[in-house]
Amino acid sequence: MTEKTPTGTGPQDAVETRLQALEELCAHQASEIENLSDQVREQWDKIDQITKAMLRLRDRVMEVEEAGPSGPGGHENTRPPHY
Repeated sequence: MTEKTPTGTGPQDAVETRLQALEELCAHQASEIENLSDQVREQWDKIDQITKAMLRLRDRVMEVEEAGPSGPGGHENTRPPHY
């Protein structure tokens, strides 16, 4: 014998409920992925800025080292005049 179920509680409704839950989960995960992607992009931009600054600093240090202690911007290991 086949039992009749009241409207709204049949297997079709259970499938629709599960499908809706999966769609909501998928939408939430898509949103989270987009947020994480934005964060990664921002971090890469910051890494690029830091890398460029480090390379400029390295170049400047090399210039100072090549100029030696008596070159422009160089400092000798002597006492200042006020001593």
